[in-house]
Amino acid sequence: MIRIGHTVLTAVTALALFAGCGQGASGSSGPSAQEVVDDLNPLFPVGHQRDNTESCTSAGCEQLITTDAVSVYRMHDESTAAHFADGLGNAVEQIGPFVLSYSGSKQQLTPSETRAAYARQVRALLGG
Repeated sequence: MIRIGHTVLTAVTALALFAGCGQGASGSSGPSAQEVVDDLNPLFPVGHQRDNTESCTSAGCEQLITTDAVSVYRMHDESTAAHFADGLGNAVEQIGPFVLSYSGSKQQLTPSETRAAYARQVRALLGG
């Protein structure tokens, strides 16, 4: 009987740990970069999606989803996002903890109207 209780407790503990995996590395709340991309796609198709998070973690990035139209960086916080975007010019736009980047060769072709629509959608998603 004690063995069964131990097994149940172990399973419940493991589930609780996995439930916390939806938050960023710093425990941040709010949408992930993937959720932002999923929200943008109905406006204007973003094209092929790739998770490139491993290439941006040293810059304070929690998640990076790269698409044909835009790269969405989810930074640890708004300050980190602002610092990351600072000096990158018109190829990026920082919105809260997100940086929308249009620096890839295909991304540079994303029209300004589409970029503005993406920015509006991210602001709406953040409640702003």
